[in-house]
Parts: sequence; structure tokens; C-alpha cells
Amino acid sequence: MLDPLLSRAFTKKGKSFYVKLGADDVEVSPNFKLYLQSKMQNPHYKPEVAAQCTIINFIVTESGLEDQLLAEVVRLEKPDLEQTRDELVKQQNEFEITLAKLEEELLHNLSEADPATILDNTALIEGLEITKKTSVTITEQQIISRQTEKDINVSREVYRRVAAEGAMLYFLLIKLNIVDHMYQYSLESFSVFFYKAMEKTDDYEEDEDRVLGLVQSIRMTIYTWVARGLFERHKQIFLSQLTFRLMQKGQLDCEYNPAQMNFLVFCPQTLDTPRPTSLKDWLPE
Repeated sequence: MLDPLLSRAFTKKGKSFYVKLGADDVEVSPNFKLYLQSKMQNPHYKPEVAAQCTIINFIVTESGLEDQLLAEVVRLEKPDLEQTRDELVKQQNEFEITLAKLEEELLHNLSEADPATILDNTALIEGLEITKKTSVTITEQQIISRQTEKDINVSREVYRRVAAEGAMLYFLLIKLNIVDHMYQYSLESFSVFFYKAMEKTDDYEEDEDRVLGLVQSIRMTIYTWVARGLFERHKQIFLSQLTFRLMQKGQLDCEYNPAQMNFLVFCPQTLDTPRPTSLKDWLPE
């Protein structure tokens, strides 16, 4: 029914435009805009719809959430480090703006100058010198800032495992509604327990020990919080999902085989091979 509207199949009658919706011709306002929202996590649209509309996906991704959590973890663990990084980003943006303004002023002055007397235009020549000096200074400062940012990023990466653990756990939680629609978890409530886990982690002198402690504390705190609200028959599902993800990421002392995992989840794809006699008594088809 909405196809004529999406494809802008408007017809002009007099000074107005009309579109056919069902059996009726409806007048279209010049200011008309249509927004449609879906709560589906992964909706699929026909190619025709995708070509006619602008589709915006606001769903957070695991890598995007990991970067957000990394910034929060570093802000709590090393506040001076994250503050310096924020100031560097702000400073680099200001450098870009300053350079753009200088170029704009220079082009404006050149376009306004008289070609016959351009060599005698003292103000223009002084402006060129100032622009050149400022540009060189900013370029040097940008090089220093980028190197400093690289050094800061190396220090921040120490806490990447903590952020990755949090992102992985959150994406396991939001998929629990497939098991039962009652299981709904917001990022805000998850963040509350994430920070609580960080607060109750013991302090260590070495960063490596602190990171390991944070990962264990976050994993246990989030699991306990979630398991408390699950039906007994669903706790094993969540625990299995968590275990398989940790195996997949190489954090457990055992081998993860994707082919064996697919076999476990999807079962044999063909029924040509009969079940062994020893299984028939207790394992249904």
C-alpha cells in the first residue's frame, strides 16, 4: 500500500500533487516526510525498499561498544591519561579549524588585492608571512600531538581485554530474549553492574594483575546478576553460551573447533547414517 508513496509516484492536479493510497487519491504536502521505526534487531528489507528509503541502523555493535567501554574503563583507572587524550583530540580539531580559517582569509585577501599593486601591498605580504609561520608552528605541534596520542593509545590498550569482556557479556545478554521474551536487559542497567564489578575489584601494583582481576570480577558479577533472574532451566543455556564464547576467544584451556560446534548446534545435516544401536534406547530422532 505504501509503495506509491515510497517511490514518489505523485501526480499533479492543478497546483497540488496527489498520491494514490489504496483506492484514494491523497494530497501530498510539500513539507511531508515519513519516518518508520522498527524494534527488530536485524530487519531485512526488499532491494526495492532499500533503494527508495534511507535506512539508518542505530543498533550498537560489539566493536563499537568495546571502544565505548574502553574509554570508560581508562577514565576510571587512569583518569589523567584519558583527560590528556580528550585534550589532544580537542587540540587537533582546533588546529584543523585554525588552518582552515587562515587559508580562507588568505584566499579572500588574494582575491581582493589589485594585481597591479600586489607586490607593494604590505598588509597582504605581512598576512602571508603570518599565515606561513602559523602553519609551520601548527604542523610541528600536530606531529608532537600525534606521537603523544600514539603513546597514550599504547597505554590504553592494556585495558582492552576488560572492555572486550564487557562487550561480549552484553551481547550475550541481549540475545537471551530469543530464549524467552521476558529477558530484556538495557545497556544502562548493564553499565551499573559493570561499574560495581570494577569498584569491588582488589587493587594491584601491576597493571596486568589489575586487568586480570577486573576481567574475573566483571564476568562473575554480570553472570550472578543475570542468573538470578533466569528460570532454572535457562541458566544452563546462558552458562553454555558464555563458556563457548570464552572457548572461541581462547580464554579457556581447551581447544575450540568450529566444525564440532556447528555439529553440536545444528545436528547432522543428513539422515543417511543410521543411529548406533546403543543410542536408540534413550536418544530420540
